[in-house]
Parts: sequence; structure tokens; C-alpha cells
Amino acid sequence: MAKTLEDIELILTGHGYPCRRDQDACVKTEIPTRAYKNVAGARSITVHLAFDQANGCLTVDAPWAFDSRLATHKEAMYACLMAASAETPLVKTQLHPADGEVRLRVDHFAGTDGVPAEGVLKSLSLLPVFADRWYPHIKDAMEKGDFAPSKPAKSEPESPRTSLVAVCERAGGINRVKALLRIRSRDRRDDGPG
Repeated sequence: MAKTLEDIELILTGHGYPCRRDQDACVKTEIPTRAYKNVAGARSITVHLAFDQANGCLTVDAPWAFDSRLATHKEAMYACLMAASAETPLVKTQLHPADGEVRLRVDHFAGTDGVPAEGVLKSLSLLPVFADRWYPHIKDAMEKGDFAPSKPAKSEPESPRTSLVAVCERAGGINRVKALLRIRSRDRRDDGPG
């Protein structure tokens, strides 16, 4: 169960997510994506995890997922973001009109015992899935002024090598993956009938 940022760090690093602390405010991680490109043009999404004590929840945010200032057709972009939020459970979009930031957010209830590790990981996984699913539509809305959310998004097919490289990067490199596999193999031998 996660009650502190240290607990969040342990859960993320234990599952191969590279992360870093931003003082006592949040834990940040970068997750590779397939279709989605961030504002800088990279195929990854930055995610911040923090506890919102006032509302009793863990917040999982992707700040600056989109920049509405770059949209030629802002109204179409906003409509697409609303449709995406309506069709996607748990993920909501937030617009900050003063600076153009569009943020993706998932809130997970934190009980007195904290947030289960599965809840942290599930909440974290929702943002890159949302970004990959909706990026082509949001981009079309921003650039062309229309979108078709009922059509499946077209993403570039990913080669097995690209998938393996992404997994290795997420885990912290090939040596980290090998170490994790050795630990898993050892744990399975230890848990076997004896």
C-alpha cells in the first residue's frame, strides 16, 4: 500500500519505471508511447504522481499533454477532448486557458491504508493508453478542425525490436531487465513445491 511518495517510488522502480522525486511535491516518470507525441515531439508522456491530502486521493497527472495554443481549431480540439473524456473511464482532461496547458488526470481514492500498488500501476497505465488512443483524433481536431472518435485511431505498427527496446528503456536498460528476470526466476524456484 502506498501512503507516501517514498512508497510510490518503490512501487514504480519495483515495476521497472524510471522515476525521480520533485522535492516533496510529486514523483515523476516518463513512459514511452506508440502513437502519441508530446509537445516536444518525442514519443513519450511525462507523468506526475502526488497525494492530494485535501481530497484524499492519489493524483496521476500528465501536465502539458497538449498545448491548446498550437491548435488552429481550438473549438474542435476542446470538443474532441470532451468526447475522449466521455468515452474513457477514469481519465479526465483539464484545460488551463490562461497558458494553454491541457493536462490528463486520473484520481485514485486513497483510504486510511493508502493506495494499493495495483491501483497505482493501473492509474499510471491509463494515461499512455489514453494518449495513444486519442492522439490522432486530437491532432486532427487541432490541425484540420474535425475528428471522428468512432473510427479507430491509426497508429504505426511497432516492430518486435522497437517493443523490446521500449521495455528495456522503461526498465532501466538491458542489464536491469536481465537482473529482474534472474530475481523472478529465483523467486519462482523458492516458491515451488519443496
